[in-house]
Amino acid sequence: MSTVAEADAALTAAIQALPKDEIRLHPDVGAAVDPPAAVVGPPALLWEGACLEPTTARFLVYVIVSPDAERAKERLYALVPMVANALDQVTDASVIRADPGRYPTSDGDLPAYEIQVDVAL
Repeated sequence: MSTVAEADAALTAAIQALPKDEIRLHPDVGAAVDPPAAVVGPPALLWEGACLEPTTARFLVYVIVSPDAERAKERLYALVPMVANALDQVTDASVIRADPGRYPTSDGDLPAYEIQVDVAL
């Protein structure tokens, strides 16, 4: 990878390649989501030494499901490994961890996981 935008595009393409009937990509953090969904958030940027340009982009990729009390965890347990595996196939990308959380929407928070992905730039 050479730029943040290229890294973002590569992660987005990896999610877009997943079956649409299992998960839908939403292209922007501010967009309304229709679960089950994935959103690639803007990255934290890291610089090594005296580099002028960032050397690593640390993305949070959100995997979001409906707030069904009986099945939300079950759906997350199925989707998170699938999405993480797709992201890990991206050149120069490494999935670091996945943390449970909530994804804020205008209709309330939705059950989610935050997958942390480091991409070498």
